[in-house]
Amino acid sequence: MKTKNVFFIAILLIILISELVFGQDIRVHNFIGKPKSEIVKKYGNPVHQDNSNPDMICMFYETKTYRMIFVSDKEAVYQAEASVYYDSESKARKATDDFISESVSKGFAVDTVSINDFQLSKSGVKADLQIKENKITKKFDVTVKARRCMN
Repeated sequence: MKTKNVFFIAILLIILISELVFGQDIRVHNFIGKPKSEIVKKYGNPVHQDNSNPDMICMFYETKTYRMIFVSDKEAVYQAEASVYYDSESKARKATDDFISESVSKGFAVDTVSINDFQLSKSGVKADLQIKENKITKKFDVTVKARRCMN
Protein backbone atom coordinates (compact mmCIF):
# COMPACT_ATOMS: atom_id res chain seq x y z
CA MET A 1 0.00 0.00 0.00
CA LYS A 2 2.83 2.39 0.87
CA THR A 3 4.48 1.66 -2.49
CA LYS A 4 1.25 2.57 -4.29
CA ASN A 5 1.08 5.91 -2.46
CA VAL A 6 4.70 6.74 -3.24
CA PHE A 7 4.17 5.83 -6.90
CA PHE A 8 1.01 7.96 -7.08
CA ILE A 9 2.76 10.95 -5.48
CA ALA A 10 5.72 10.57 -7.85
CA ILE A 11 3.43 10.59 -10.90
CA LEU A 12 1.57 13.63 -9.55
CA LEU A 13 4.84 15.50 -8.98
CA ILE A 14 6.04 14.71 -12.51
CA ILE A 15 2.82 16.12 -13.96
CA LEU A 16 2.97 19.27 -11.82
CA ILE A 17 6.64 19.91 -12.52
CA SER A 18 6.18 19.46 -16.26
CA GLU A 19 3.26 21.90 -16.14
CA LEU A 20 5.44 24.47 -14.37
CA VAL A 21 8.42 23.97 -16.67
CA PHE A 22 6.61 23.79 -20.01
CA GLY A 23 3.30 25.48 -19.21
CA GLN A 24 4.62 29.04 -19.23
CA ASP A 25 6.95 28.77 -22.21
CA ILE A 26 5.80 31.21 -24.90
CA ARG A 27 9.10 31.39 -26.76
CA VAL A 28 7.77 29.65 -29.86
CA HIS A 29 9.53 32.13 -32.16
CA ASN A 30 12.77 30.28 -31.41
CA PHE A 31 11.45 27.26 -33.35
CA ILE A 32 10.93 29.07 -36.66
CA GLY A 33 13.20 27.44 -39.24
CA LYS A 34 13.86 24.38 -37.06
CA PRO A 35 12.64 20.84 -37.81
CA LYS A 36 9.44 19.73 -36.08
CA SER A 37 11.43 16.98 -34.34
CA GLU A 38 12.90 19.67 -32.06
CA ILE A 39 9.41 20.64 -30.93
CA VAL A 40 8.56 17.03 -30.12
CA LYS A 41 11.88 16.71 -28.29
CA LYS A 42 11.08 19.75 -26.12
CA TYR A 43 7.31 19.38 -25.56
CA GLY A 44 6.61 15.71 -26.26
CA ASN A 45 3.95 14.38 -28.58
CA PRO A 46 1.23 16.90 -29.49
CA VAL A 47 -2.35 16.63 -28.28
CA HIS A 48 -3.43 16.63 -31.93
CA GLN A 49 -1.56 16.58 -35.23
CA ASP A 50 -2.94 17.21 -38.71
CA ASN A 51 -0.80 15.60 -41.43
CA SER A 52 -3.40 15.81 -44.21
CA ASN A 53 -1.33 18.35 -46.17
CA PRO A 54 2.47 17.68 -46.18
CA ASP A 55 3.11 21.38 -46.87
CA MET A 56 1.10 22.39 -43.81
CA ILE A 57 1.61 19.95 -40.93
CA CYS A 58 -0.08 21.33 -37.80
CA MET A 59 0.82 20.29 -34.25
CA PHE A 60 -1.34 21.36 -31.29
CA TYR A 61 -0.41 21.47 -27.60
CA GLU A 62 -2.88 22.58 -24.92
CA THR A 63 -3.48 22.59 -21.16
CA LYS A 64 -5.61 24.78 -18.90
CA THR A 65 -2.96 27.52 -18.85
CA TYR A 66 -1.48 27.51 -22.34
CA ARG A 67 -2.07 26.71 -26.00
CA MET A 68 0.60 26.26 -28.70
CA ILE A 69 0.28 25.64 -32.42
CA PHE A 70 3.16 24.90 -34.79
CA VAL A 71 2.83 24.77 -38.58
CA SER A 72 5.58 23.20 -40.66
CA ASP A 73 6.33 21.68 -44.00
CA LYS A 74 8.61 18.66 -44.50
CA GLU A 75 11.67 20.82 -43.86
CA ALA A 76 10.97 23.13 -40.92
CA VAL A 77 8.51 25.14 -38.85
CA TYR A 78 7.33 28.28 -40.65
CA GLN A 79 4.60 29.52 -38.29
CA ALA A 80 4.01 29.23 -34.54
CA GLU A 81 1.58 30.64 -32.01
CA ALA A 82 1.39 30.45 -28.22
CA SER A 83 -1.09 31.81 -25.70
CA VAL A 84 -0.51 31.67 -21.97
CA TYR A 85 -3.09 32.70 -19.38
CA TYR A 86 -2.02 34.51 -16.19
CA ASP A 87 -4.02 35.31 -13.06
CA SER A 88 -2.63 38.83 -12.71
CA GLU A 89 -1.39 41.64 -14.88
CA SER A 90 1.93 41.72 -13.01
CA LYS A 91 2.64 38.07 -13.91
CA ALA A 92 1.72 38.73 -17.54
CA ARG A 93 3.98 41.81 -17.64
CA LYS A 94 6.87 39.87 -16.09
CA ALA A 95 6.47 37.12 -18.69
CA THR A 96 6.42 39.77 -21.42
CA ASP A 97 9.52 41.51 -20.05
CA ASP A 98 11.38 38.19 -19.79
CA PHE A 99 10.34 37.28 -23.33
CA ILE A 100 11.57 40.59 -24.74
CA SER A 101 14.86 40.51 -22.79
CA GLU A 102 15.67 36.99 -23.94
CA SER A 103 14.69 37.81 -27.52
CA VAL A 104 16.95 40.89 -27.60
CA SER A 105 19.84 38.77 -26.29
CA LYS A 106 19.23 36.38 -29.22
CA GLY A 107 19.44 39.14 -31.83
CA PHE A 108 15.82 40.27 -32.17
CA ALA A 109 14.97 43.94 -32.66
CA VAL A 110 11.90 45.13 -30.74
CA ASP A 111 9.39 47.74 -31.86
CA THR A 112 6.83 48.91 -29.31
CA VAL A 113 3.49 49.46 -31.03
CA SER A 114 1.64 50.18 -27.77
CA ILE A 115 1.91 49.32 -24.08
CA ASN A 116 0.30 45.95 -24.86
CA ASP A 117 1.61 45.25 -28.35
CA PHE A 118 5.18 44.57 -29.49
CA GLN A 119 6.74 43.49 -32.78
CA LEU A 120 10.00 41.55 -32.83
CA SER A 121 12.13 40.74 -35.84
CA LYS A 122 15.44 39.35 -36.94
CA SER A 123 16.66 37.88 -40.18
CA GLY A 124 14.09 35.33 -41.34
CA VAL A 125 11.68 35.69 -38.38
CA LYS A 126 8.93 38.15 -37.40
CA ALA A 127 6.87 37.88 -34.23
CA ASP A 128 4.02 39.77 -32.59
CA LEU A 129 3.65 39.80 -28.79
CA GLN A 130 0.42 41.00 -27.17
CA ILE A 131 -1.13 41.22 -23.72
CA LYS A 132 -4.92 41.21 -23.48
CA GLU A 133 -7.22 41.22 -20.47
CA ASN A 134 -10.21 38.90 -20.56
CA LYS A 135 -12.88 41.01 -18.83
CA ILE A 136 -15.06 37.98 -18.09
CA THR A 137 -12.47 35.68 -16.49
CA LYS A 138 -10.27 38.54 -15.19
CA LYS A 139 -7.22 36.72 -16.55
CA PHE A 140 -4.49 38.08 -18.78
CA ASP A 141 -3.60 36.42 -22.05
CA VAL A 142 -0.06 36.77 -23.43
CA THR A 143 0.00 35.78 -27.10
CA VAL A 144 2.96 35.29 -29.43
CA LYS A 145 2.49 34.83 -33.18
CA ALA A 146 5.68 34.10 -35.11
CA ARG A 147 6.29 33.45 -38.79
CA ARG A 148 9.11 32.86 -41.21
CA CYS A 149 9.76 35.79 -43.53
CA MET A 150 12.09 36.64 -46.37
CA ASN A 151 14.39 39.54 -45.47
